[in-house]
Amino acid sequence: MKKVILLLLIIVSQLSFGQENFLEKGNALMQQGKNKEAQEIFEKALKEEPHNLLYKNQIALSLINQRKNDDAEIIIQEVLKIDSLNVASLWYGGINNFMAENRSFRKAIGYFEKAFNLIDKNSSQFFGVNYFIGKSYRNLLYSEGISYQETDRMLETYRKYIELQPNADDYQETVNFIKYIEEKRPPKNVQKWILTNNEKVEQLIKEQLDEI
Repeated sequence: MKKVILLLLIIVSQLSFGQENFLEKGNALMQQGKNKEAQEIFEKALKEEPHNLLYKNQIALSLINQRKNDDAEIIIQEVLKIDSLNVASLWYGGINNFMAENRSFRKAIGYFEKAFNLIDKNSSQFFGVNYFIGKSYRNLLYSEGISYQETDRMLETYRKYIELQPNADDYQETVNFIKYIEEKRPPKNVQKWILTNNEKVEQLIKEQLDEI
């Protein structure tokens, strides 16, 4: 989870200019694991600048880190109603649905795909969006199944991830997974492919989430 938080904070630092004081304090608290205190800082900032979506996004992130996923989703939707292309909010929406106890990997993919073309392909965030799309489809493959086209997208994003992160801890495991899928995937006429039985689903997904 730590590397996810740091990745999100990088995005915010790239978007912020005039709000350094509140952001520095709040982000520093989140990096220390003091997410409730960070939330209070960002809420104070929002009272001073009620239309500042950056503060609302950081409130959402602090709620995600407290596992208050439903509350975070409300904030994220409020931001997106105002700015449907707000990349930080789309990113947080993906993370929120990916990490939540009542997780929705399809909803996470929806957020990440909307953010995909908004993220600089030369930035350090681009590997992250590929990683999470690939990982979300992988978890769906273990649970409800995915289509031939969705399998294509999973492979595409996983390949890009390992291209951009050749030194990642999970590099070889991901390479092996890609090779396995390429060899075992069913033909196009199979509407949905599921890789395991129900008894193993939760354990497999837990293993995937534990890697984050």
